[in-house]
Amino acid sequence: MKRNYLWYLCILAALVLVVMTFTPLVTPAHKYKPELFGLPYTLWTGMLVSILLVMVTIASAFTHPGSKRNDI
Repeated sequence: MKRNYLWYLCILAALVLVVMTFTPLVTPAHKYKPELFGLPYTLWTGMLVSILLVMVTIASAFTHPGSKRNDI
């Protein structure tokens, strides 16, 4: 049962990240400040969302109900 709970949590996290990507939180109109290491706001927040999506994908590979892995 724990695997199913984690699987649905991964699905929810992925959906939240995808929806958040298209909100003004990540892609505001005409805003490039603050900068981080010389990268504008939209670029570094997009990179952060992409990294988080990769992490959720890896976690969901281990928690998928059909997975044969017993690591979790």
